[in-house]
Amino acid sequence: MAPTRILALCGFTQNATIYSKQLGAVRKTAKNAEFIFLEPPIVVQKADMPWNQGSLDQFASNATTEEDAQTPETTPRAWWLSSGDTASKKVFRRFDESVKYIHDFMVANGPFDGIMGFSQGACMAAVVAALLEKPGLHPDWPASPALPKLKFLIAVGGFLPAAAEPSFEGYFPLPANLPVLHVLGKNDVVVNAERSQSLIDGSLNSRVELHDGGHFTPSKASWRHFFNAYITAVANGEDQNDVPPVNSFGPSGANTPATGSGTPRSSTPAPAELTRA
Repeated sequence: MAPTRILALCGFTQNATIYSKQLGAVRKTAKNAEFIFLEPPIVVQKADMPWNQGSLDQFASNATTEEDAQTPETTPRAWWLSSGDTASKKVFRRFDESVKYIHDFMVANGPFDGIMGFSQGACMAAVVAALLEKPGLHPDWPASPALPKLKFLIAVGGFLPAAAEPSFEGYFPLPANLPVLHVLGKNDVVVNAERSQSLIDGSLNSRVELHDGGHFTPSKASWRHFFNAYITAVANGEDQNDVPPVNSFGPSGANTPATGSGTPRSSTPAPAELTRA
């Protein structure tokens, strides 16, 4: 049986190598899935970071903005860079570049059965899913050649795009025929529950699973086996809600110490760094 091909999009300041390592345990368990990690085209400079900070730990990234210390494996990358301090004024710089880049990659290397993204990559994955459903929404995502629609989307620590430029009018909600799995950290203070709820509400066929940690992809045994079961089921056209919950595969906590606090639909304001994610 041919493997389930999944396009994997890393988060802000990560890169394909970092994301591949973070999903290493999941990849080993999901033996019938092939993850294709796409390197974002934009290199993040120190000036692009919130407050020009050097530490990228909060973004679950071990990259560095110190150019003298960078290697291809530690260079921070992004799908877009943000300008502006509020949602109404925010501009996604170089976003069009990434749209064309991903489209051309999928034309040359597809088809893909599903897409999985973390943080900014989850947001970008949702945009890609929308463009596959409605090609032509973006001038750099033409309707021809037609690309196959996705069978599923997995968004970890994701959020709905919100910007004054470009406009995402008409992109969402994602249709009911696309199952979307939202994986959220109960203690995620980088992309909080309120912001993740925007993507949940922007998907007509949503399923939410929570882990006890923060801003990262859970990978303990119960989660590895859940991801494997989920991918196998939805790739075969089964209802995503028929897949047993994470806790049926064992304890579903976190692999790393939890930080901060938060619950679904939290009213806690998003921290300032989210304006850059």
